[in-house]
Amino acid sequence: MKVAGIAAEYNPFHLGHQKQIEYLKNELKADYIVAAMSGDFVQRGTPALLPKHLRTEMALMGGADLVLELPVSVSTGSAEFFAKGAVSLLEGIGAVDLLCFGSEEGELSPFETASAILTEEPPAYQAVLKEQLKRGASFPAARQQALTACLCGVSGAPAPEALRRFLSSPNNILGLEYCKALREQNSSIQPVTLLRDGSDYHEGRLQKGRAPSASAVRAVFKEAAGGDPGKASPLLRESLAEYLPDAVCALLSHSAAENSFLTEEDFDLLLHYCLLSMPPEEMCCCLDVSPDLAARIKNTLNQYRGFSQFTSLLKTREVTYTRIQRSLLHLLLKIREAAFPVPYARVLGFKKAAAPLLKEINSRSQIPVFTKLSRGELLLDQYGKKVLEENTFVSNLYEAVLCKKQDRPFIHEYQKPVIMI
Repeated sequence: MKVAGIAAEYNPFHLGHQKQIEYLKNELKADYIVAAMSGDFVQRGTPALLPKHLRTEMALMGGADLVLELPVSVSTGSAEFFAKGAVSLLEGIGAVDLLCFGSEEGELSPFETASAILTEEPPAYQAVLKEQLKRGASFPAARQQALTACLCGVSGAPAPEALRRFLSSPNNILGLEYCKALREQNSSIQPVTLLRDGSDYHEGRLQKGRAPSASAVRAVFKEAAGGDPGKASPLLRESLAEYLPDAVCALLSHSAAENSFLTEEDFDLLLHYCLLSMPPEEMCCCLDVSPDLAARIKNTLNQYRGFSQFTSLLKTREVTYTRIQRSLLHLLLKIREAAFPVPYARVLGFKKAAAPLLKEINSRSQIPVFTKLSRGELLLDQYGKKVLEENTFVSNLYEAVLCKKQDRPFIHEYQKPVIMI
């Protein structure tokens, strides 16, 4: 049995994601695909556009065989935390052979060379890192300078200009963190990279004939869903038909018609309440929140108008928009640290045909695996219960905002069934 793992958000699932799954099954002959997927909140510091159970259904329809939930502190973390958590989860279930990620390189050697330096931190790397930090560079910028200095002239490393491009691509950065995490955790899982030949990661528009970015799909969705609800569904079908699998396009169109989606603006009032109620010293206890950022939040709070507006207001040249957004989300959700190692595998959905995979996982997993949260409570230690409790809270918060928006009854996280197709 050959099992491939993918760490993903599927926010939402599109043809680029389907291509990756088809590559693993058709070219690398994987028997099963395990997706370690973000839950209700994602890495750029926002709620997922669609509920996680709907995105699970999309992933299964798109070719995944099993979908596991990444803890929220991992799914909303930096590239480093996201990768460490995903590797920890896939390694923990004991049945994954490959970890596949998309990249602008399409070749694994640069990732292996760079990740070895980041893991081993040779003296030359440490010297440049310390020097850059002394000069006031942020840690990510200092690390990039140190890595560049070590890689220049190394056999198999890209030329300087190519190296700069290599280290500036979000997909390459995440791929590098996957390889680093695999090394640090002494994992038996082998990394595999697939060349991304579609739209750029940040591309906000659909480009005819090219696989879309998730950002572009979300932009089209929000524009259509923000108008007449009666016209949203047919408009989306027409706009996205060539960029999404048919079944996914139908689910997405239905979500727009039913108002079954959330954006950061839906959390404007909740975030404002949270920021008003927290003193700076308490803010600093949350993940990614520095004393400087906490002070700036308090000093500019009178200018708060909404989640996105306030993120823009707080952004500086040294700190990215996404980092600020993640910090605000961690304040809202009261996330203090990343869950590492990941203490359990919560099954969101699976294909009935994947029974042999589930049997293999149940016999080899080093962490508890469950479909029912009540079952998880019985299997977990105190640390695992704490992580489960945190995830249950944030999922219930997402559900509370969503059901208010849809004017329907609240459904507790414990009552939501696993998705089977």
